[in-house]
Amino acid sequence: MKNKIKAAVLTAAVIAGTAVAATPAHALSECKRGSGVIICEYGVATVTSRAGVQYEFAIGTNYVAYVRTKTSSTNWTGWQSMGGKWKSGFSLTKINGSYPGKENFEFVIGAIRDDGRAWRLYYAWDGTRTWWEPTTDPY
Repeated sequence: MKNKIKAAVLTAAVIAGTAVAATPAHALSECKRGSGVIICEYGVATVTSRAGVQYEFAIGTNYVAYVRTKTSSTNWTGWQSMGGKWKSGFSLTKINGSYPGKENFEFVIGAIRDDGRAWRLYYAWDGTRTWWEPTTDPY
């Protein structure tokens, strides 16, 4: 009888452990934003450039980075992919040309990629941008 109880307890522990391992630690929720669906907990980073262009940056439910834009005379564009697979929302810092080697750039966005590293991307005054690069900077 003692062995049957031990076996039952062991079986219950294995089943419980499997259920915990198969369940995400924190399920993320989805929010509709414009024409897309994003991860609510990652939020939306917003900025308006000197040229008057409004930007919104978000992570989609597929963990890809997206951007959309609007001016005073236009509606929001659809979400456009910026690539990557991400595990955080964006940080956004206005640098206004103050970062060495990036004098033509207005702001920088950053996030944590699925490789666990911080990555960043710069936007210039005219809307052009760099591509993603790994970083150890706070930008």
